[in-house]
Amino acid sequence: MIILIAFLFISCNNKQDNNATAQDVVVPSKSMTIWTDNTELFVEFPALVVGKNSRFAAHFTVLDKHQPVREGKVTVSLIKGGKGIRNTVQSPSSPGIFSPTIQPKEAGNYQLIFDIDTPNYSDKIIIHDFIVYQNTEAAISALGDSGNDGGISFLKEQAWKIEFQTKPVALGNIYD
Repeated sequence: MIILIAFLFISCNNKQDNNATAQDVVVPSKSMTIWTDNTELFVEFPALVVGKNSRFAAHFTVLDKHQPVREGKVTVSLIKGGKGIRNTVQSPSSPGIFSPTIQPKEAGNYQLIFDIDTPNYSDKIIIHDFIVYQNTEAAISALGDSGNDGGISFLKEQAWKIEFQTKPVALGNIYD
């Protein structure tokens, strides 16, 4: 009986794999880190493609004590020529991490804007000349496949637990 169940399980899994379509192609991921005087934003998300939802994992850090933003709301906006779309999440899904979703309607160059409003401060992060791709193939052509690059990951959730802070690179003197 166990052999029969195992055989059925394996054959069902193989059948699902053989039915993969072009729609199953994974949209490449993007990530970036941006600083203001008050905030560090590390954000990961699928490249923006017309008609596809892109869910952001927006990690907001208060620079003063290098701690995650624990309260507040975040609005992500995609703006072109004064018009655009936006989505607001009213609270973090876990400390420091907000997960808004955007579904672009047209390809082109946009401003991608993150507005954060906390009980202690507000901040705006603008990314200029942000590309929305017409389709997944265009995103893959421009960005490549976002497979494992062999790097070592150090999650923001890990960094928030220790005395660790990232800063933009600055020119300066190095001493012993």
